[in-house]
Amino acid sequence: MGRRAELAAVKKMMSNSRLVTLTGSGGIGKTRLALRTALESRRAFADGVWLVELGELRDEALVASTVSAALGMHNHTAAESRRALIDYLSDKHLLLILDNCEHLVAEVADVVAALLRTCPGLRILATSREPLLIGGEVVSRVPPMTVPDSDRELPLNTVTEYEAVNLFVERATAAAPSFELTATNQRAVTLICQRLDGLPLPIELAAVRLRAMSPQQILDRLTDCYRMLTAGNRTAPSRQQTLRMCVEWSYDLCSAQEQILWMRLSVFAGTFELDAAESICSGEGLDAVAELVTSLVDKSILIRDDVDSAPPIQGSRDDS
Repeated sequence: MGRRAELAAVKKMMSNSRLVTLTGSGGIGKTRLALRTALESRRAFADGVWLVELGELRDEALVASTVSAALGMHNHTAAESRRALIDYLSDKHLLLILDNCEHLVAEVADVVAALLRTCPGLRILATSREPLLIGGEVVSRVPPMTVPDSDRELPLNTVTEYEAVNLFVERATAAAPSFELTATNQRAVTLICQRLDGLPLPIELAAVRLRAMSPQQILDRLTDCYRMLTAGNRTAPSRQQTLRMCVEWSYDLCSAQEQILWMRLSVFAGTFELDAAESICSGEGLDAVAELVTSLVDKSILIRDDVDSAPPIQGSRDDS
């Protein structure tokens, strides 16, 4: 839904680079944007577009064999898979979508680098909460959906121009077919989308609550998002069934030092500048604050705002 600007930008990147990585916080819509991009680009690849789902894979030694299996290649041991994969793809013209790479990022980067060196017709579109950090990679940070930024009540036809509101309404009518966006409930719906920062996953989890609540009742209970946003899709990956699971997934992927800084940064209610973070959060075993802040930005825990000469940094929804 929406994402037309992002879709056009990613397609342009893919025309100029053989590796594009979509990054962003959990539940922001990286996979859906990648799949939509692939759908609209499939005719450009004579040997097709192939999806490799890595989200449930836990053994990094099986990355190459998982890619091979997705391509229909079987009967190879893990040790043989990379060589067989290179041989198979060396003369192919296709697009690989590597979905959810963040927990296997080092091994995925190694496999991708080897494939790109030896398979000239291969292009790769990856989704990850952090970049692969290899040569030739172009990184595209997926932003939140558009939300009304005004506190005043907007006309009904204006509110529906925003992606986050449209997503809420679509999921709301799926959960409660009698739901309709009206002049009476539009302010509550708008505030829900604002409170959830335009992030698709939390918005979808909130919309499901319309089976038992009104928009205003949902809004009133968003003071505790982790308790409220729990009714996820049973068929979704476990990390996307509740907001808490989504955040825990990101937290577990951080180093001990990154986790400590993440906790200390929670003293900031909104944006903060690097100098403030270094002043307040350093000490007691945590000295390289600037480097750790950079790492949390790379992992989509923090978002860098390009404002003035000393840009403030804000927490993503993972930092709630």
